[in-house]
Amino acid sequence: MKKYTFWIVFLYVLLFLVIAPIVFQFFVERNDKFVASYPFSTFFLGGIAFLIYISALKGKIFEEKVLSERQPFFLYSSNTLVAFGTLCLSSVIFELIAFFAGSKAGLHSVVFPAGFLGKVDFVFGVIFAAFFEEVIYRFYLPRALKELLFKVRKNPQNEKINLRLSLIAETASLILFALPHLYLGFFGFLNALVCGVVLRVCMVKTKTIWISFAVHGLYNFLSLAVMAAIA
Repeated sequence: MKKYTFWIVFLYVLLFLVIAPIVFQFFVERNDKFVASYPFSTFFLGGIAFLIYISALKGKIFEEKVLSERQPFFLYSSNTLVAFGTLCLSSVIFELIAFFAGSKAGLHSVVFPAGFLGKVDFVFGVIFAAFFEEVIYRFYLPRALKELLFKVRKNPQNEKINLRLSLIAETASLILFALPHLYLGFFGFLNALVCGVVLRVCMVKTKTIWISFAVHGLYNFLSLAVMAAIA
């Protein structure tokens, strides 16, 4: 039963949650303005991500049960600060490079929603979007691709081959995360690559999804606030 569950979840995630956003962005007209509101689909995707995360924790998707180990507080706090600082530094560096290169791709101004309900939608939209990306691209995809490659290769005793397969899975997950950010331009794509690496390392180091999720959410809030301030 777990075998069929793995394939059903994997194909659903790959086709509808990963490939679809990559393809969809090429059919949407780019706009210099970004209205900071989130459609209902964002909340739906957050719910789907939560179900996948809980199912994985209960051992219903992967061969090995996913465990979240408690780490010392200093490890959580230090990784949080390092990850958040690196994300901010990466964003500043690529923005400067794009500015001096004369690149006008991506977003240049942000329009925040008016009214109480609009602001609530914005806050929860950022939270759900960050949670969705952390579950799918940092938690699920690397593990699913690694397990799939291990099944195909069937060589668990060769550590070098296993390391290569792990690197392939990690790299593929990272690229799949960065590709939906192409609408931000080439430098936005590169920034997404760096951010993906940082958040993945943070998750691996802390052995929990919640730290990278908090860092990601805070970074998104700050990025939109800065864009709105300079617009």
